[in-house]
Amino acid sequence: MQYSDRSLNINQTAHGILEANDPPVRMLWVACKNPFAQDFDRSKMKKAFEKLEMVVCADQFFNETVQHADIVLPVTTAFEEWNVDASYWHYWLSINQPAIKPMYEAKCDLEIATMLSRTINKMAPGSCTFPQEFDHKRWLDQEFNDGMAKMFGISSWDDLLDGPKKAILPSSAAWYDRKFKTPSGKYEFKSELAEKNGHTALPEYKPEAESKLPFHLFTPHVQFGLHSQFINLDWMQVFYPEPFVYIHPSSAKKKGISENDLVKVFNNIGEVELRAKVTTNVPEDFLVMYEAWFPKRQYNVQNVVADTPADMGLMKTGAPGAAIHSQFADVVLIGKGESVA
Repeated sequence: MQYSDRSLNINQTAHGILEANDPPVRMLWVACKNPFAQDFDRSKMKKAFEKLEMVVCADQFFNETVQHADIVLPVTTAFEEWNVDASYWHYWLSINQPAIKPMYEAKCDLEIATMLSRTINKMAPGSCTFPQEFDHKRWLDQEFNDGMAKMFGISSWDDLLDGPKKAILPSSAAWYDRKFKTPSGKYEFKSELAEKNGHTALPEYKPEAESKLPFHLFTPHVQFGLHSQFINLDWMQVFYPEPFVYIHPSSAKKKGISENDLVKVFNNIGEVELRAKVTTNVPEDFLVMYEAWFPKRQYNVQNVVADTPADMGLMKTGAPGAAIHSQFADVVLIGKGESVA
């Protein structure tokens, strides 16, 4: 039997599952991802999951995606495993040492993957090329490379046991050497590469997307969370106890909406019910709802975010990006604040 890989656009996960027919997608393994909270068009995602014969979720939390799974595998936390940690916010590299042994039957994602590979290859030899043996430290040895050693001035990851190391960079400024990742190595105002990939060689003004709905809809990160992480923790909800839709005073007045009123944000994808915050921080033709996962609420911004593909992304990733800034919605009053408290 011949085996081959197939890629589906992660920005249109539900669409890919529903449209794949040769062969159809029958089973989904979800790890390090919460598609019901993060993937676009939640109603389409629900249809996609209903089509699947089996869904396996490996996760730390009983999130919404886990609730749609047939099998749930508990994974370890950072307190139970070796790792090397970088960061979005600084230039330091540090070691993560396990503070406790894994609780009960929990295993890290990589160990689960190697166990799965071993089992699959027993059933059908050669069908899975993923490693079949796992050791935390040996895995770190394989991940470490000369580039990391040079950047952080260390010879091995275990040098970090003596303390974190800061990246040795000539400059923290982007493109400090003025060498750009273009065919010419220069900043290109006219790009033959762009033209080859279906775009114009020179920048051109394109009118913004149009809609019959009156508001642009933005769904940025919340200050105290990262995608569907952190806000699910009870103690974090002290900072952000419930979600709101933010609307400009002029727009709110036209809609008969006041502070803390219960409203419905809707479009052709779906709807979300939540309270309103009236603020001049939002333009008159915009609505803003922060993405996050609230385990005790039905709130989900993906109810009203379409999986519309963007016009760029294909060259770098093999699939179009997501047009998350070309979303539209409307809002209506459901109940006055004092009556729904």
